[in-house]
Order: sequence, then structure tokens, then C-alpha cells
Amino acid sequence: MQTSSRLYHCLLCHAQVIICSHCDRGHRYCTGGCASTARQTSLVRASKKYQGSRIGRFNNAARQQRFWHHQKQKVTHQSIQLTSPNVVLKTTQTRRKTVFPEPTQDPMMVCHHCGDVCNPFLRHHFLRGRAFRDRLRY
Repeated sequence: MQTSSRLYHCLLCHAQVIICSHCDRGHRYCTGGCASTARQTSLVRASKKYQGSRIGRFNNAARQQRFWHHQKQKVTHQSIQLTSPNVVLKTTQTRRKTVFPEPTQDPMMVCHHCGDVCNPFLRHHFLRGRAFRDRLRY
């Protein structure tokens, strides 16, 4: 069954993504790992902002003081590690086979998240916009 679907561009790689209404939860990134990359970038930015604040600097200083207070053993020299000269490391090369989808005569719109067949008439906006959410709050 063809479901209503939305077409959007990934905010990171700018790829066109089709998502069905069942999978659509306000996605802004594609399924190719862009969401985790954007999340990591956001966490780094928030961490820098926090560490630059007064409270962040004080908490970092307290954490460092606790670390050095609990440090029981100070190592000033590294020990010599003996290794056998006859150790041989085996290397294996693994190659990924790139599989390209076969072109079909009947192009169908499918959801990039679940693979369901979607309606060829694509939306560019969410089903329920801000006006609908604002009405529900009162």
C-alpha cells in the first residue's frame, strides 16, 4: 500500500531522502550516519560552551583535584617490554563488494528508512505544522 511520504534534503550531506509517514518523526538527516555525526558535533560544541563557563571551569578544577588526590602511584619511567624478534603479524585484506541496485523499468518511490512503497506525490513539509501544535497546548 502506498503511504503518504515526505521529501527532504539531509542537512549534512544534502542528499534527497524520501521518508514515509510511519517513519517520519521529524528527521532532518539521512540514514547514512549523518545523524550521529551531527550529534557528535553538537556534543562537542556544547562541551566547549560548558567548559568555557565559570561553573564549568570550577567543576573541571575540582575534578582534576580529585584525580590527583586519589592518584596513588606516580610512574616516572616506563618499563622495557620484551618482545620476541620472531613475531610475524599476518595481514589480511578485506575488500567490500559494491553492489549497485539493478535499474527497474517501473521506478517506485520507496522509504529510505523502512523500504515501503510510497505515494509518488511527495510532501515538502510535515503533516502537522506548528499551528496545529500550538492549538493543542491550550
